[in-house]
Amino acid sequence: CGSDGEFYENHCEEHRAACLKKQKITIVHNEDCFFKGDNCNSIDYKKMKNFLLDLQNRKYTLQTKESITEDKIALKKLLVDQMFKYYDSDNNGLVDSNELTQVIKQDELGKDMSDCSLFDLLKYDDYNSDKHLGLEEFYRAFQVIQLSLPEDQKVSITAAIVGQSAVLSCAIQGTLRPPIIWKRNNVALKSLDLEDINDFGDDGSLYITKITTTHMGNYSCYADGYDQIYQTHILQVNVPPVIRVFPESQAREPGVTATLRCHAEGIPNPVLGWLKNGIDITPKLSKQLTLQANGSEVHISNVRYEDTGAYTCIAKNEAGVDEDISSLFVEDSARKTLANILWREEGLGIGNMFYVFYEDGIKVIQPVECEFQRHIKPNEKLLGFQDEVCPKTGGDEVQRCIWASAANVKDKFIYVTQPTLDRVLIVDVQSQKVVQVKQEFKIKNIKFAFVMPIRIWNCTYRSGFNSSSQL
Repeated sequence: CGSDGEFYENHCEEHRAACLKKQKITIVHNEDCFFKGDNCNSIDYKKMKNFLLDLQNRKYTLQTKESITEDKIALKKLLVDQMFKYYDSDNNGLVDSNELTQVIKQDELGKDMSDCSLFDLLKYDDYNSDKHLGLEEFYRAFQVIQLSLPEDQKVSITAAIVGQSAVLSCAIQGTLRPPIIWKRNNVALKSLDLEDINDFGDDGSLYITKITTTHMGNYSCYADGYDQIYQTHILQVNVPPVIRVFPESQAREPGVTATLRCHAEGIPNPVLGWLKNGIDITPKLSKQLTLQANGSEVHISNVRYEDTGAYTCIAKNEAGVDEDISSLFVEDSARKTLANILWREEGLGIGNMFYVFYEDGIKVIQPVECEFQRHIKPNEKLLGFQDEVCPKTGGDEVQRCIWASAANVKDKFIYVTQPTLDRVLIVDVQSQKVVQVKQEFKIKNIKFAFVMPIRIWNCTYRSGFNSSSQL
C-alpha cells in the first residue's frame, strides 16, 4: 500500500511510480494497511460512506451535546463540511492520500469497513483525477445536493397562443440535481399520463402540445425529494379575436338614427376599432357620429347620404386580428322604390350597385344616379395579401387589367377571371374590396372575347319556356 493511496504489486512498481511522479512514496506497513485493492464493491462502498457519516454525527453530538434531526438535508451538509475540515489537516482546501492515512490511524478505521477504505474515496470520487479531493468532490461522494433557484425566477409567466405548443423550463440548478417533478393542483403530471403534456429527457422541461384554454393555470416544478425549493410557472393562453357585426347590412332614410354593433371574443379582451371605407373614423367623431359601449357600437344620428359606406370593425389582441364589415345605405323611399323597380326589371345590381371592369381596375357605380361609389385601382393590394389587383406582366410599362367572365355568388361575392394571370379574384360586395385570389387552376384551350366594360347580370328563368326553348 503506497502512501499516495495507490496499490502496487511490488516494491519495483512503487519505486517506478515515485520516479515518474517526482514525489516520495512510502510504504504503509501491513498492520496499518487498509487498502484492499479491487475488493471494494459498490454496496460495501456505500456502507462505508454511511458509516463515516454516522461516525461524524456521533462526534458532532458529543461536541455540541445536542442532536439535529429536523432537517436531514441540512444535517448531512453540516456533517460533510466538518468531516472535510477534519480530514484536511493542513487547511489547504484539498485532501490527499497522506491525510487519509493519518485519519485511518487516528480513528482506527481499518477494522470496521469490510473490504473498503478511505483510499477508495480517491479511487471512485476524484472526478478531476488530480489525486486530491476538494469540498465539491466530497459533496458528490456523500450525495450532498445543493440546489439553487434565483429569486427573480421563482415565478415565471409564459404566454402561448391556443393551438400552438409551449415549453416550460425548470430553473432549479445544482450538482447531481435529482429528477424534476412537475405538479398541477398538487398532482404529479407524470402520474396522469396525459398525451398532450410530457417531460422528455433529462433537462427537466415540460412540453405541452396543442394548447387549449384548459391548459391555463399554474404549474410547479421541484427536484425529487427536495420540494422545499420549487418554481411556479403561470401559463397564459391567448385566443385570437373572433368578431361578428350586426346587422351585416341595413338601409336607412335620411334623418333617422343608425346603429352598427360589433361583438368580439378573445383572450385577452380584444381592442376594437372602426373604419369607414378603409379610413379610421376616430378623427371624425362628433355629436352626430359617436362610439358607445366601450367602442363596440357606432351610433350615427340624423344620418345623411354621405354616411353610406362599409363600416369595418377591427379587433386586435396579442394573439391576432379579426375584422368584419357592416354596410349602411342611406336612401330615401322614392329612390329605393325606383331602384327596386330598375333592379327587378333590368336584372341589375349586386348590393344595389353596378360592378364594371375596366383596364384601369374595377369601378362601383350607383345605378340610379350613375354615381361612382368606389374605384378599385390596378395597384391596390388584396385584403390581407401582398398581391395587387392587376400586377404588371412582362415588360408592360402601364399597369392595366385584363378581365374575362365574371359571376355573382349569392349577392355577396363576385368571382371574376383574369385569363393572362391564370387566376380568379374574389370581390366582397359589402366591403367593395378584393379579398382573395385563387390560382389553383390553369386555363387551357379557351378563347376569351374581351369587351369593356363587362356588366354582371342576375339571370333568372321566366315562365312560358318549355324544355326545347333556347334562352
